[in-house]
Amino acid sequence: MTINAAILILTQNTIERKVYLKTSLYFLFKNFNHIYKYPIIILHEGDYKERDIQEILGGIRGDYKNLVTFKIIDKEDFELPNYIDKDKLEKSINSQIVPYWRNTKYRLMCNFWLNHFTKYCDNYDYVMRLDDDSIIEETINQDLFKLCKEKDTIYMSNIVHVDCGICNYGMKELFLELFPEKKNIIDTLFVKTDINKNNTFYNKFVDLYKIINDNKEITDNIEINMPIMYYNNFFITSTAFWKRNDVKKTINHINKSGNIFYYRYGDAPLQTIIISLFESDKIVRTVFKYSKRMQRECFIDLNNNINQYMPKDYINTTCIFDKK
Repeated sequence: MTINAAILILTQNTIERKVYLKTSLYFLFKNFNHIYKYPIIILHEGDYKERDIQEILGGIRGDYKNLVTFKIIDKEDFELPNYIDKDKLEKSINSQIVPYWRNTKYRLMCNFWLNHFTKYCDNYDYVMRLDDDSIIEETINQDLFKLCKEKDTIYMSNIVHVDCGICNYGMKELFLELFPEKKNIIDTLFVKTDINKNNTFYNKFVDLYKIINDNKEITDNIEINMPIMYYNNFFITSTAFWKRNDVKKTINHINKSGNIFYYRYGDAPLQTIIISLFESDKIVRTVFKYSKRMQRECFIDLNNNINQYMPKDYINTTCIFDKK
């Protein structure tokens, strides 16, 4: 069975990211693609010149380097949409309310993986996303694309987690506006908590809420809904799904809110929820040893604080399905 599929990696030409990319490609070939030989498309913003490309290809063994191509993404894919209030966005980002609040570039990346990635895989039926700092840590003894085809799968991923509720504030309500008849399903996709006046985040969140909502007041107890999501720094998806009119309508509804930028709505929970609402029986979790930078390293946030989100030992993962 021939599967028309490709692997997409989005990267930047910095010293740090080139080191990650080389490592990720090594393990991708060692543990999967030297067997199945799928084309790999490395997307960048035009910052990879010929010498940089040859440096990356030089680290790929033998003829396997012929599977790798570099493609410049459209300039507008990483530009702020014209409906975003830049002053509001700047004030929101400057709040740095939680360690993983991140910056404009990160939000543009989230927007890319919701709105733009499909045009770079128009010629393929399936596409795998792999981040440049993702590592496949063990040999995968089956063709994952073939498995998706055989099972009529629309979405396959690995690690299941709960995302930051503040970063995704109002996401549940946004989906309820569009799908009130699917409330029971939407309820299962979020974990509820509250922020009251005794919480250390309360005053910061009130200030943030006023920035985003034009000085509108908020109640004493703030309901926060944390979305359950697949880590989509690795996923395989059917490209046809994202071209459906009902899916496009849903994405446009999300875009109009501006909350990918104002709050930092993640592409991972958005993808997970969209597919769960339309094709929940066509989502498959595949389990293999895999890590993203967040599971391997501590990181310094924009407030210069050191943060750690990796497991406490080398046996466990961060996947909520693997925890008691």
